[in-house]
Amino acid sequence: MTQAKDKEIILPALRGVMGSWVYYTCLMSIDEIARRVSYADEIHKNKKLSDMIQRSLKAARSAQIADYIKTQDERFFNSLVVATYGGQPNWSAIDTLKSNSKNAIAEKMSEEILNSVGFLSLSGTEKLFALDGQHRLSGIKKAIKDGLKQDPPDDLSVIFVAHKTTAKGMERTRRLFTTLNKTAKPVSKGDIIALDEDDVMAICVRRLIEESTLFNGERVAFVANNNMPVKNTNSLTTIGNLYDILTNLFTRIDTELKAEKAELQRARPDDESLQAYFKLAKEYFELMAASFAPLSEFFAAQDTSSVVKKYRGSHGGSALFRPIGLMVFTEIIAHLSKTRSLKKSIGLAGKLPHMLASVPFEGLMWDSASQRIDNANRVTLREVLLYMVGESKWKDETVLNRYQRSIGDEDAQLPNKVV
Repeated sequence: MTQAKDKEIILPALRGVMGSWVYYTCLMSIDEIARRVSYADEIHKNKKLSDMIQRSLKAARSAQIADYIKTQDERFFNSLVVATYGGQPNWSAIDTLKSNSKNAIAEKMSEEILNSVGFLSLSGTEKLFALDGQHRLSGIKKAIKDGLKQDPPDDLSVIFVAHKTTAKGMERTRRLFTTLNKTAKPVSKGDIIALDEDDVMAICVRRLIEESTLFNGERVAFVANNNMPVKNTNSLTTIGNLYDILTNLFTRIDTELKAEKAELQRARPDDESLQAYFKLAKEYFELMAASFAPLSEFFAAQDTSSVVKKYRGSHGGSALFRPIGLMVFTEIIAHLSKTRSLKKSIGLAGKLPHMLASVPFEGLMWDSASQRIDNANRVTLREVLLYMVGESKWKDETVLNRYQRSIGDEDAQLPNKVV
């Protein structure tokens, strides 16, 4: 049976001090959090400023978190930080601890430790609002509202701090709110790829590296972004780019597995579905190798160094051996897949040029004079290549104008179509 909001509850707690803040780390059930804790709209007297905080809570994110709570058996949250004012919060330390053990821990505890362990009682008349974890709170509220069935309900860690409604007190709490939210950093892309057990793209990247010959050994650079190290002469691309390629493959290319990115990042699918995604990832690169000779050479080579040097270097080489180029071709294939099978889409893309020193890459992606990759004209390059297979979403005149402007030649003509 759930308790009324205004009924007293007693929470196991640890009392701590950091700087000028006294705080209490408690265990609180998920349904009590949904019932008692509100959003951080109490730290501004101005309603418009409070409303601005509310608008930052995206409904889509709330739904994702609610789904995570309902479907993920291995769910876990960081502590919520909650401010409290009004009512009668009461801290009771444990003065003594008894133990039947011969090696009684209690006897070894200092008075300071004993005074840090106790209970926090809330009368139910307090006002509680989240300073950190508002999106988690919104997801919790949605899950409870949707009829979450948990027996017993989850216990979450909640850190309570005292708030005062004086001008100085509100300023102090606002500063804590911004400090918590400014200094919190999202998990890095590299950590996601290496560790995430829910993110489908991350799982498939690891499996491509560990379970296939496509990207084992030094065939992929362990760099979490799309910047290939200049001295790398063994890898086709980086793990960061490989993650982005799979993201496009799973979310933009029309297959039976196509899904929203957030869905693929939030909740781990069953093993059968994961295997299907992994199979699709392998199939994609195998089909690419069948349509692009340089990729066929790379995947077939025992020692990839000679192949990479042939297709990537100061001389230019193939766009497929540059992270940006591999991504552009994936975007082209995604567009073509709207009206074709994946195999036919890749086959059609395979008719396009890919050498950097050739049109349309020269001037749009590659600068022969400086021997450098240019990322500024990526969209124009994609549309010019799509024009060459009769699939650009732009009018021919628009493609021509963008092409001429991008390469700085008003007399330039569009490349010949390949089909």
